[in-house]
Amino acid sequence: MDMIESVMLTLMVALAGTALMAWRLGNDRRDVGLLTALATLWGLATAASFSW
Repeated sequence: MDMIESVMLTLMVALAGTALMAWRLGNDRRDVGLLTALATLWGLATAASFSW
């Protein structure tokens, strides 16, 4: 694993954790949806970087 992949993986976990925490704290559904969408897109980019 290169440095860029480890940074991308760390940011993906942080985004997913933030979305989960926002959902559990009862934030607005649109905000949680936006965080989830960003985490999903970042996860796809991370998966692409691992397969590249």
